[in-house]
Amino acid sequence: MSDSILEIDYPLLKACLNAEPGGWKNFVDRFLGLVLHTIDHTARQGRVTLTRQERSDLCESVFRALWHNDKELLRNFNYTSSLSTYLAVVVRRVVIRFLRSADED
Repeated sequence: MSDSILEIDYPLLKACLNAEPGGWKNFVDRFLGLVLHTIDHTARQGRVTLTRQERSDLCESVFRALWHNDKELLRNFNYTSSLSTYLAVVVRRVVIRFLRSADED
């Protein structure tokens, strides 16, 4: 794992968790691309084509999940992997839950 990524991501996470001005916005700006990429990749793996609205809704759901309960998912990050890896796992779980619920309809 690159030291330069650690130098960017961990202070960004800390600012977000400490509710520093701009902390959440900077966090979202930094990881929006990762979230969208992981949504797309997970859907492709499941051989599902998402509409623009579904993709947008999933992205919003991911960030809501991260924000929920005083950012509990982010507070549970244990620094044993990169923050990007951890977030990718969270995103995949949200997408899979969505795809399973869509199958039930």
